[in-house]
Amino acid sequence: MDENSQVTAYNPGLQSSWIQDQIRSLHSVQSELEQKVKNFNIRHTICIVLWTTLTLGLLPVYYAEYRAETTGAETASLPSPADTEVRSWKDVTKDLIKIWVLVCKGGLFLGPLSLTLLQIHGVTDSTLARTLTIAACVCGGSAFLLSAVFISMRSKLSRGRVAHLWVEASPSLSAPKAVIFWTTLVSPMSYLMWSMLFCILTLLVVAWNKYTGGGITPDAGNSEGAKPALIISGVFLTTLIIGSIVQVRRAIALIRGIAACEATGAVRHPVSGNP
Repeated sequence: MDENSQVTAYNPGLQSSWIQDQIRSLHSVQSELEQKVKNFNIRHTICIVLWTTLTLGLLPVYYAEYRAETTGAETASLPSPADTEVRSWKDVTKDLIKIWVLVCKGGLFLGPLSLTLLQIHGVTDSTLARTLTIAACVCGGSAFLLSAVFISMRSKLSRGRVAHLWVEASPSLSAPKAVIFWTTLVSPMSYLMWSMLFCILTLLVVAWNKYTGGGITPDAGNSEGAKPALIISGVFLTTLIIGSIVQVRRAIALIRGIAACEATGAVRHPVSGNP
């Protein structure tokens, strides 16, 4: 090795410049990771707030009441459901079945009741009243269908695979699959509450229109002013129906995923498909 190459190889200035470049690169990677974590936390917070609103505040209530009550060491090691100190999954299932039975009866009552609201004079001629009535019927039917699905498959819900998912979803709502799990369990009651709310709003709209205008003023279906209301109503009802179908599909996927996991021995989340 000649003298020039030795000077180049052991030049302190070059080594210092290389170290500074590596430090800047590490700082850049760290900043990107911090920004990604921040964006994820913001999106997850928005997701939790959204689902809490859509479930009328029942998501945190169900989570606080029915989560696995374990110690910090147990939570870190994800114990089997039999190791939980205060409440077992079978006890939780019994409580949920009682709630779903009541929800099933309530949905069976509110579905036809919402249809009878269409018999009130002028309801079918008002876009708002008609939309609220149809929404009440959809939510009542969804509550009945979801609760019926859970009740009919309660034997599979009591098995170990669901209990394992329950323990995994109990430490916090920070994991997306935990939010999906608890939202699926709370969906029958939330749909029933939405159905009740839409029925009450329908009656309030009818009373308000009769009080202020001497009756419900029929919508001018061909007028330009009625078209935006009809479009908004159509979009709202379509979104509500699609959301109901998705929730029913999640409930069925939860049950079928459990059976598939037990048959194959694979440990995967039945709803999200993640290991």
